[in-house]
Parts: sequence; C-alpha cells; structure tokens
Amino acid sequence: MLNRDTGRSSVRITVKPAGIIRRYVGEQEMDVPAGFTSAALIEQLGIPSRLKMLSLVNGRRRPLDAELDDGDQVRLVALVWGG
Repeated sequence: MLNRDTGRSSVRITVKPAGIIRRYVGEQEMDVPAGFTSAALIEQLGIPSRLKMLSLVNGRRRPLDAELDDGDQVRLVALVWGG
C-alpha cells in the first residue's frame, strides 16, 4: 500500500520512550508501513497492554489510532496514577 501523500509504502519514524517505557524499548529510528498508528507501534514493540499510554507525535498529543507520517517523532508515555 502506498502513502497517498508521499507515494511510499513505508515511513521512517523516531521512537522516543519516556519513563517506565524505557524498560521495554530504547530510542530508535524505524521503518513502519504507511498507515501505521501509535497503537500498532506499541503492540509491535511489545509494550504490555496493561500500561495505559499517551502518544505525543512531534510534541503534540495524538490519538493512538492516528496514522503516523514520515519523519514523525513519537514519544510514548505511560500514564501513572496513585497515591
């Protein structure tokens, strides 16, 4: 499948884990299929589904089901709560 905007079948992104997420994955660049989402990225990286996640793409909060674009920097953050 080609990305309509770029004509590419894959996009290159940079993954920037934060906090506890660094236990599972380090910062890295990777090629992912066009149409890939942060939710698919979290699953592919093997981050446990029990962690509630927030995705910041290029410094802005984005829904986990939003498609990633070529050159995006994706910061994955686990939401933490408690007392």
